Amino acid sequence: MEVINVTRYIVLPFLLVALSVKAQDIREPVLDVNGNAVQKGVNYYILPASRGNGGGLQVASIRNQTNPLVVSQNADESVIGVNLQFSPVDPKENTVRLSTDLNVKFTSLAITDSSTVWTINSQLIPERILVTVGGVEGNPGRETIGNWFKIDKYEDAYKLVYCPGVCNICRPFCGDIGILVENGKRVLFVGRDQPLKVTFHKL
Repeated sequence: MEVINVTRYIVLPFLLVALSVKAQDIREPVLDVNGNAVQKGVNYYILPASRGNGGGLQVASIRNQTNPLVVSQNADESVIGVNLQFSPVDPKENTVRLSTDLNVKFTSLAITDSSTVWTINSQLIPERILVTVGGVEGNPGRETIGNWFKIDKYEDAYKLVYCPGVCNICRPFCGDIGILVENGKRVLFVGRDQPLKVTFHKL
């Protein structure tokens, strides 16, 4: 009488399901303007996706406040701004992927008494959530929830998003990163207005 190994018939379907779920968890990479995957630790410029919408990103002071400095966009489209790097929440991940938490930091900029890591700030302008520097890189969790951003597809390009998923017990607000004009300065902020449509240019 033949003995049937029932175990293999039970384990195999579960294994196939697990592999399928794992494959679905691997999100699509963000691409630069040359069609290459954006990588951790590599310098890039963030520029508008179409002409006539300003230049690259930098820092600026507003309302006579120099600490923190805000992340702003140069109004002159011929200015490419300051280069920056991305750090995915998973330290083992070297590719920047869609809708995945990451830190953003300027890398060719030195600021006295401040980091160049992006974070959010609700104190500089009442009822507005601005993007500033002065954040902390890494250490995902409740204490660093303001320092995590994402990149999503937007039309034929990309947009920056604040909607951190690094804290299971937190209920953060979510919003696209757009442009707020403050005394002639184009300041990045989190809101529900039209997002800044961007592309990524490797240095």
